[in-house]
Amino acid sequence: MSGPVRAVLTMAVPPARAEEFELAWQQVASWAREQPGCLRQSLCAADGAFVITSDWSDEESFRRFERSPEQDELTAGLRRLRTSARMEVQRILHHH
Repeated sequence: MSGPVRAVLTMAVPPARAEEFELAWQQVASWAREQPGCLRQSLCAADGAFVITSDWSDEESFRRFERSPEQDELTAGLRRLRTSARMEVQRILHHH
């Protein structure tokens, strides 16, 4: 996949843990946005789930981020709070 990509990660989180999840995500997002190739991080909520979108200049930059030990360590808190997760990587065709 060449060109910019968007990772979309949907995580189910118990309502009682939602605030804790948001705080944990903010820490991860602050670090992630400093990584080479990261364009943007967003957190949305819908129907008992959080949706994280992460835009990258290219898939290689995103995969390098995903495989890093730092990413694994920093996202441990998010994984601990979720009850399920699903991720897909999409090619960005247009931004307006």
